[in-house]
Amino acid sequence: MKFLLVASTDSQTTLRAAIGLSTASISRGHEVLVFFNEDSVRLLRDGRDEGGLESPFPWGTSLLACRTSARERGVGEADLPEGARMSSLAELVDLLEECDRAVFLG
Repeated sequence: MKFLLVASTDSQTTLRAAIGLSTASISRGHEVLVFFNEDSVRLLRDGRDEGGLESPFPWGTSLLACRTSARERGVGEADLPEGARMSSLAELVDLLEECDRAVFLG
């Protein structure tokens, strides 16, 4: 099964929920994608500064950042943790169609 988690706030509660859901899903053999949109793109930069975001997501989780949201909030590609990549709302729409389940956080 393929899960899509869409985060939109930069609260630590959103980050913990995304990590917890990713960990549980990956451990059961599911594919997980986390799309960071709006303010949540700051979690990619801020978590990396604290040394926390590069390791908490389980191996195999795909991390995607909305390019427009990132640009508006001063987050560049160099700020993303290893393995994360810039994406777009167009890709989010495609993912919503191809994933089995989508959960919106925040």
